[in-house]
Amino acid sequence: MISKTFSLGEIADKVGGEVLGDGGCMICGIASIDEASAGQISFVGNKKYAAMVAASGASAVIVGRDFDVSAAGSCSLVVCDRPNTAFATVVSLFAPPAVAFQPGVHPSAVVSESAVVGDGCHVGACAVIGDRTVVGDKTVVGAGTVLGSDVVIGRGCLLYPNVSIRERCVVGDRVIVHCGTVIGSDGFGFEAGPEGIVKIPQVGIVQVDDDVEIGANCTIDRARFGRTWLKRGVKIDNLVQVAHNVEVGEFSMLIGQSGVAGSAKIGRGVIVAAQAGVNGHIRIGDGAQVAGTSGVLKDLPPGARVAGTPAEPQKEFMTRFLLPKTVEKLRDRVAALEKIIRES
Repeated sequence: MISKTFSLGEIADKVGGEVLGDGGCMICGIASIDEASAGQISFVGNKKYAAMVAASGASAVIVGRDFDVSAAGSCSLVVCDRPNTAFATVVSLFAPPAVAFQPGVHPSAVVSESAVVGDGCHVGACAVIGDRTVVGDKTVVGAGTVLGSDVVIGRGCLLYPNVSIRERCVVGDRVIVHCGTVIGSDGFGFEAGPEGIVKIPQVGIVQVDDDVEIGANCTIDRARFGRTWLKRGVKIDNLVQVAHNVEVGEFSMLIGQSGVAGSAKIGRGVIVAAQAGVNGHIRIGDGAQVAGTSGVLKDLPPGARVAGTPAEPQKEFMTRFLLPKTVEKLRDRVAALEKIIRES
């Protein structure tokens, strides 16, 4: 691996920041604030961690413009507008080169004679590409990945090993899908009746638009009819369930272990945090934020900020959450006053 070294001044220029300290200090790596050592740079994105800067072994720390520089001790700083984003830029400077997938089809792969594989594609060992499936130019189909019949995959996609994309699903350009994810599994469609539980055919598809990234071991169910739709720029964490006929709006994020029930419509720029659940057949307005472990049972307007189960506005949730402690304090105060009265 090729080692990389930059002066602190060079790093500050790349992130649009200002150096407070030794701009000539040489940086050769990155680390978290509590694990960094000499020659490494870290960052603090929240003021409540300011005390960790002086205690860190890092040669330099990236901080925001609201950081109290007196808390830095002897540590050099790079002061900038958005320390999280700046540190991401620095990480890219020191990151190892991306894995290069050589164009070609591995001898153990099974590619249907009626499939079309574009120029510059990589098809890994034991991958399967079904009948009439089309794979766009420069797409990577990882080892063990299975593309069913009549699937369409766009250009420049990266499908890591052991991804399954079932029949007739459509994936846009520059989509990244991580290991173990299943796109196009049957939606949970059953009807209980006198003869038992009857399976309802799920004949729709999943459509994944351009620049979507889906984490590992996610399940995106096909629609009962029509489509389950992940719109442009959606980002999905690991272990997320998206049920049949769900729509997720552009640039929304679904965080680990969250789930969206059937036919829910999620707007643009929505964040559904870890382990939160969204009820079926409801609408989440643009820009809404759902706190972790919350349960959303009814429609949310654009820009809503909710927490708890059932989800409610965050201010109301915190008031209710703190109420028992408030009552406990009042009880203690009343007890103290009663004691004073008795002893007077």
